[in-house]
Amino acid sequence: MKKLLTVLFLFLITASTIFSQVPPAGARPGGPGAGMNGVPKNGKISGKIIDTETNTPMEYANVSIFRKQDSKLITGSISNASGAFVITDLPLGEYYVEASFIGFEKTTIKDVKIAPNAATVDMGTIGLSASREQIGTVDVVAERNRVEYKIDKKVINVSNDINAAGGSAVTVLENTPSVEVDIDGNVSLRGSSSFTVLIDGRPSVLSGSDALKQIPSSAIQNIEIITNPSVKYDPDGMAGIINVVMKRNVLSGVNGIVNVNLGTGDKYGTDMMLNYKTKKYNLFFGANWNDNTDKGTQKSTRETYANDTTTYLNTEGTRNQSHGGKQIKGGFDYYLTDKTSVTVSTQLGSYDFSSYGSGNLHNYDLPSSFDIYSIQKNNSTRTGNYVSANANFLTKFDENGTHKLEGSFNYRNRNGGSDETIDEYQTDANYSQVGEYLSRVITNENSNSNDYRAKLDYTLPLKGGSKFEAGLQSRIEDESEALDFKDFNTTTQQFENNPNFTSSMDFKENIHSVYSTYTGNLKAIQFVVGVREEYNKRSITHYKENVPNKYNLDRFDFFPSLHLSYELVDKSQLMTSYSRRINRPDGRDLDPFPSYMNQYTIRTGNPGLKPEYTDSYEASYMKKFGNSFVSLETFYRTTNNLMTRLTNVVDGISYMTVDNLNRDYSMGGEIMGNLNITKWLLINTSFTLYNYKMKGEVLGVSVDKESTNYSGRMNATIKFAPESRLQLTGFYRGPSVSAQGDQKGMVFTNLSYRQDLMKKKLSATLSVRDLLGTMRMQGTSYGDNFKSTFKMTREPRVLMLTLSYKINNYKMDKSAPAEENVPAMDNSGF
Repeated sequence: MKKLLTVLFLFLITASTIFSQVPPAGARPGGPGAGMNGVPKNGKISGKIIDTETNTPMEYANVSIFRKQDSKLITGSISNASGAFVITDLPLGEYYVEASFIGFEKTTIKDVKIAPNAATVDMGTIGLSASREQIGTVDVVAERNRVEYKIDKKVINVSNDINAAGGSAVTVLENTPSVEVDIDGNVSLRGSSSFTVLIDGRPSVLSGSDALKQIPSSAIQNIEIITNPSVKYDPDGMAGIINVVMKRNVLSGVNGIVNVNLGTGDKYGTDMMLNYKTKKYNLFFGANWNDNTDKGTQKSTRETYANDTTTYLNTEGTRNQSHGGKQIKGGFDYYLTDKTSVTVSTQLGSYDFSSYGSGNLHNYDLPSSFDIYSIQKNNSTRTGNYVSANANFLTKFDENGTHKLEGSFNYRNRNGGSDETIDEYQTDANYSQVGEYLSRVITNENSNSNDYRAKLDYTLPLKGGSKFEAGLQSRIEDESEALDFKDFNTTTQQFENNPNFTSSMDFKENIHSVYSTYTGNLKAIQFVVGVREEYNKRSITHYKENVPNKYNLDRFDFFPSLHLSYELVDKSQLMTSYSRRINRPDGRDLDPFPSYMNQYTIRTGNPGLKPEYTDSYEASYMKKFGNSFVSLETFYRTTNNLMTRLTNVVDGISYMTVDNLNRDYSMGGEIMGNLNITKWLLINTSFTLYNYKMKGEVLGVSVDKESTNYSGRMNATIKFAPESRLQLTGFYRGPSVSAQGDQKGMVFTNLSYRQDLMKKKLSATLSVRDLLGTMRMQGTSYGDNFKSTFKMTREPRVLMLTLSYKINNYKMDKSAPAEENVPAMDNSGF
């Protein structure tokens, strides 16, 4: 299998190189630059493509040039982020031009003539309208595909995923190529949980899966999956970037939308957005509240070996988790002139992640010296508040906005704490309490963080559709944490501070960056090449019993990236890319002082932990068939200084830590099809297969491992009528390995039905999640002197009802929101 994946990857790289040397259609012998009949190619056609419904630019629209006399396709191109296109080296002659995009009507411009005295043709603005087909008295309007592939990202159109109704961004990602979601809603991107979350191109206040769980799906326009970002973006997160683009209204006047959802098992939520827009300014306001509880079970075993004695610890019980929060946000866009605008926005919110678990424990050894039955109860809450403020400006130096200067300042603050109580008391074999508490513990952790970012980006268009971009950014982070640990004194019957597990930490980090990119064309090849340099200064001070321990980092880093795209004359595309990324350890991983998890498990960090560095290569091919397409993507990723979580068992206690012990490699491919089978049936399906290899040592023992991992998913949408549709999704993930264990496969299915009412002002969605009750997570871990197993399940067949009402026929922007100074991924987030 490994050899097959290697051959597939090399084939796509080789194909891209070969095709890059093929002259575009219409070329003839006669020397460089020769055209038809040896006439020099000196003509040029340019223009800009927009969506006529929203009057916004359309990126990646196809432009085809046909010779008028025989309708032969001569060459073609695609539009850039501003909707602009430039086609050069055209022979003199008469042509007609076609502009097209999936789901839109084709626009044809006839009688385009390139003559010696008029070799440059500016076609101005070309509008594309959404496809419509008349059936009786009903207009059926074509929709965007649920998943769209672009040169540097996948775009998930959330409005087309009715299974996500009533959920969060995590629910959307459950059925997204390249992404996996485990039983607890933790997201991984191509097998890695190291990714960066952006919201409208800006860093989220919360991080990772926590941030995604807080965003209601009804407020999301689309989600962008960027597995190989360019140097314009922060290099943090070795797997890439997940950018959540929020809905924005583009109509004048007052508009809005209100959503309400409720589900079985205590799941509730609501959100709303309001807009007021004029030619001079745009005011927006939003709020949301959610409270969701996920119920589940857990079961684990552990065997510890010492001399001729084996000690057993078996646990079985419940594991209920809740996540909720509330948020208000607002701001305004002010258009100083036609070319200069300012945006100011802020958001305030709170979060609440809680868990409650109760387990029956049986701890004994063989040959027998003890046999203890007990019950352990864990009750933890993690709550806090956050605020963010953003100020942005945009100045355009030309009519189409390709020559521009952008600047922004962002401030984020998060403060909160976590409280946990762990009680364990002795019982008889029937788990009825018979003795004193074996252990009673209270922990309290408080944290406060401030993050400041300032950046400036400049874009300069050059001849022939090329452009130069440069920018700089400064990031300043300041965070403090304090952990207070108390255990129960059976003599005094009081909780008393335990200095062994009580400590505090101050974390400060400055990162200053500068980048530049160049976008250009070599014949039919489009490319973006860039380089980024960063200076990172970090200081950590740990306090235990008021004694400080300091650890410093002072270093420069270098991050290059390259993206290539080749547009074939049959409108298929070849794309390749490379980027280098970093995963920096957080304060928790760097804290060297012990953290008590329970009387059987102690966790410590590692202040000498180094960041991980990942080199990522990708190659892909996409072929369009009318409104359908099939894509094939291969990737190779290798990570140095791999941060590996370790477990060592001593005297029956598991000590957990993390260290840079290994290097890993992932190589594989992903095939995806977006197939419009009929007018009433749409199928989106994907299959991922990759080889994973790990090299290194853990506690002096080689952990060289290798596995073939795979996953598949399908999304089928049946349209009974324009107002009625049914959606079925299914996902399967195969088994995988880690440094000290393995994990079994998992499968789940969802079913949803949506009905639009009141001329589509009101919609109702009913969904069943985990329809077959098969979602679970289970696996094993092992070392020289221990072996353990675990199995966790989640509440199955959750029924959700979502109602959505549009105020004044609220209508969302269907394209990248760059025209309204809402940062699209093409010009933000570096």
